[in-house]
Amino acid sequence: MRYKNINAIFNKTIDLVSYTYKEDELGQMIPDQTIYRTVYAAKKSVPQNEFFLCGQNGIKPSAMFLVRTAEYKGESKLRYPANDSGSVYDIYRVYDTAGECTELYCEVRAGG
Repeated sequence: MRYKNINAIFNKTIDLVSYTYKEDELGQMIPDQTIYRTVYAAKKSVPQNEFFLCGQNGIKPSAMFLVRTAEYKGESKLRYPANDSGSVYDIYRVYDTAGECTELYCEVRAGG
């Protein structure tokens, strides 16, 4: 299901999560800092067909967030709600709509 911008109300805040990396003594890149960037989003439920298809592949979709395309920079995680007690979601699929929005399909993994 594709959501139209006209029906979207960007009244929720999410933190898009990115990381900086540094090299350890073995030459491996390890996460150094976690960076949270707060943006406005519209939270939507996951469509039934998406839920069914993901279940066949071992993915447990939790939510879909609609954000402005210009605000999404390829992050693989987000935190909702945008505060220290929010849950961290893994973004498993991204879809750019015909308008200026991007759909972020998310799941909460065990221990996350």
